[in-house]
Amino acid sequence: DRHIHERSQRPVMMAIGLVSVTVGLLLTWRLGAPRTLFALVAAMLAGIAVSLTITAFWKISLHTATAAGSVAVLILEFGPTLWAGLALVAALAWARVTLRDHTIAQVTAGSIVGFTVATAVMSWLR
Repeated sequence: DRHIHERSQRPVMMAIGLVSVTVGLLLTWRLGAPRTLFALVAAMLAGIAVSLTITAFWKISLHTATAAGSVAVLILEFGPTLWAGLALVAALAWARVTLRDHTIAQVTAGSIVGFTVATAVMSWLR
């Protein structure tokens, strides 16, 4: 299904995502894209790789990982007022739990992983 509820199906789709983002990262480097754009794509690649590793053993929320990583990037690039974006991550987490697609632990872990990986990679590369 489109949300890949079955954890065993997730690695294949995430591997496809890894290949796609890797090609994008190589293109940004080869074509001389701005350093911040390169760092953003590298953060995406790292986030997918970490999430893929975790989801091989345990179902982590990719929705909250992506949302939290996006908020982290916005905070780094545009300032601390965008910490307010975490309210959107919380709303998304609530929705995923309410729909019974994830547990509280899974959305919390996704949020922490997404935010942490994006912050680390962006801070290191930009």
